[in-house]
Amino acid sequence: MSKPKLTFNKWHYYPLLGAAIYLLFGIIWISFSDSLLVALVTEPAALMRYQTYKGFAYIIITAIIAWFLLKQRYHFANSLADSEQLLDLTFEHAAAGMAYVATNGSFVQLNKEFCNILGYSAAELRQMSFQQITHPMDLSKDETLLQRTLAGELQRYSLEKRYLHKNGHVVWARLSVALLPKDHNSTARFLSVIQDISAVALAQQQLQESELRFRALLDKMPNISVQGYNETGTTLYWNKGSELIYGYSRQEALGNNLLDLIIPQRMHEGVKEAISLMASSGQPRAAEELTLQRKDGSPVTVYSSHAVIILPDKKPQIYCIDIDLTERKQQEAKLAFLAEYDPLTHLPNRHLFATKLEQALKVARREHLQLAVLILDLDNFKTINDSYGHNAGDLLLKRIAEKLNICCGENETLARLGGDEFAILIEHLPHPEDAARFALELLKSLQQPLVLEFDIEVSSSASIGISLFPQHTDKVEALMQGADAALYKAKADGRNTYSYYTDQLTALARARLVVEARLRQALKLEQLECYYQAQIDLSNNQIVGAELLIRWFDAEQGYIAPDQFIPVAESCGLIHEIGQFVLKQACTQGQTWLKQGLPAVRLAVNVSTHQFSKGDLEQDVSRILQQTGFPAHLLELEVTESALMQDKDKVIHIMQQLRAAGIRLAIDDFGTGYSSLAYLQQLPLDVLKVDRRFIDRITDNEDDRQISRAIIELGHTLRFEVLAEGVETAEQLALLKDMACDYYQGYYYSKPLPAEAFRQLLLAQSAMQQQQ
Repeated sequence: MSKPKLTFNKWHYYPLLGAAIYLLFGIIWISFSDSLLVALVTEPAALMRYQTYKGFAYIIITAIIAWFLLKQRYHFANSLADSEQLLDLTFEHAAAGMAYVATNGSFVQLNKEFCNILGYSAAELRQMSFQQITHPMDLSKDETLLQRTLAGELQRYSLEKRYLHKNGHVVWARLSVALLPKDHNSTARFLSVIQDISAVALAQQQLQESELRFRALLDKMPNISVQGYNETGTTLYWNKGSELIYGYSRQEALGNNLLDLIIPQRMHEGVKEAISLMASSGQPRAAEELTLQRKDGSPVTVYSSHAVIILPDKKPQIYCIDIDLTERKQQEAKLAFLAEYDPLTHLPNRHLFATKLEQALKVARREHLQLAVLILDLDNFKTINDSYGHNAGDLLLKRIAEKLNICCGENETLARLGGDEFAILIEHLPHPEDAARFALELLKSLQQPLVLEFDIEVSSSASIGISLFPQHTDKVEALMQGADAALYKAKADGRNTYSYYTDQLTALARARLVVEARLRQALKLEQLECYYQAQIDLSNNQIVGAELLIRWFDAEQGYIAPDQFIPVAESCGLIHEIGQFVLKQACTQGQTWLKQGLPAVRLAVNVSTHQFSKGDLEQDVSRILQQTGFPAHLLELEVTESALMQDKDKVIHIMQQLRAAGIRLAIDDFGTGYSSLAYLQQLPLDVLKVDRRFIDRITDNEDDRQISRAIIELGHTLRFEVLAEGVETAEQLALLKDMACDYYQGYYYSKPLPAEAFRQLLLAQSAMQQQQ
């Protein structure tokens, strides 16, 4: 430890001072003591004696002087030792890092805090220089200040700089450096004091980044307007979103009153009062939906909320955040229409028809009236659709809807149930045979040829089933089922005719029982097989998942389509067993592929309404996942809108349990059901699947294109991923990319494949990725 230089100079003069005192006293004593003694004592004997006494006195006095000088030296030596010890303790235990640094940058001495800040031991640092632990970007600035100090331009300097900690991370520090003067015992050196300000620097950096993000967010949000104004309404802030929504540039808006810019005249007084109240109270008004006006005078609907900012010694500022609801209103209108009407024919859909039928039944029960339900299905529509294409088929359905609508009067309600199936409700039916007369009029009208696009002329016919209230039943579902059963009877009678619902139709149930028995046998003999249809990420054209589709090949009847045996399975309860089979197959096969080193892909399994209603779906899924070891996050359950509407509270509870287990959830065939937006927001969904019927006509039907776009945008608004089903052409895929759809599946990429074929598809993709 270096000794303090202040006390060294004082001790330098103490020997000279002692010698001077002793010399002065000796000269005075020798010069004057003998003369004084001779003058006072004349007798020789006495003079001799007093000379002796004088010698003793000289010794005593010089001893006292020596004692005094030595005592002073001891006192100063102790003071110096205490000062040195205090300085040592202060240096070693200072709260800041301290170091003596040579002029070449090497460390001479360091305290504990300096070592703690940088992570090195004192021994390690004494083998290093400050240049070695200074961040390269800060070294030049530090060395420049050091050279200026050595040149005499500066006595000391301070700066904030970065050091390199021993473990590699950066330490921000505030450095203060002073040049200590050199003396005959030491060379010039620097005293460096550092304080760790990493936390402060990090906080400042985060604050700056936060402010930049906040400003960028406010300035660049295209659909959110942010305006700032004072207590008089004068505009102080106007972001890019405000320019886009209201049409005024920033230069046009700033300095002008908000009332003159976007507030309709009828709202001026209310807005003035609200601004004054917010400025005086500091409390924002409640958020609300408002209709304001653009620069061109056109109205714009926004969701408006406010924030009041009060800074010290400044007047309050009010910030208004407006979210443009124009597109959302349009989407809501489209989806509201979609919830109750068929997008192709603009006729009521199944849900709205059932609602109207329920209302009509209430009136009929009360007033003792008769009514009829007719279900009409076009004959050989599939042949027309396959021969001339989907566009011709859609156009035919529109023309058929127009014909049927012409035949219907004020007492008839026409609806499209789906596909080529229509329903008609006849209220205030005078006689049961009047339903037959109406059916004959419909059949006669439909038999007239129709000319479609490209001069395609087609002839159509239909089969009609009829059920009556009160003769047959008094329930909505039963009336619909009765008419549907009668429809199949009409088809069996040769088509292009009508049939009433009768008890004789129970014979059809026997055929369903045969299918049920064979289906049970197929499950027992494991004749059902799962096929896999790839789901593709639109951003990179990579397989991210697959939907499992059930297939049944019967030894006697051959291939049996799912739409033939799935309804039977649902009606007899086998759908639950089939669902468990598909679910277990998905998890087992998925885990096998993972063990084989194939890329992890999500496997999507359809879940029926019956599986939800039974109430043990979450237990079944959990058990199968545990048995197979398949990761929960790779399993996706697809639910139809009809399943969601059965028991809302129960469905939400089940879905929340599934989501909590890590399982992904998707809503299938979206756009064909009737789930409300309010209900949709409550569901813990991950994926929204656009129904293939919209995708089929997306390239040449504006309505389907707009509806598809609206569904995709709605899905993203609700933070869902969106998957389009049934993609068959490059044109469809290009449109979906333009609409920012996330995923797709369909024959354009791959048809449903057996497990081994799909495995080869994954292997091919993996090999291609490795080559890239």
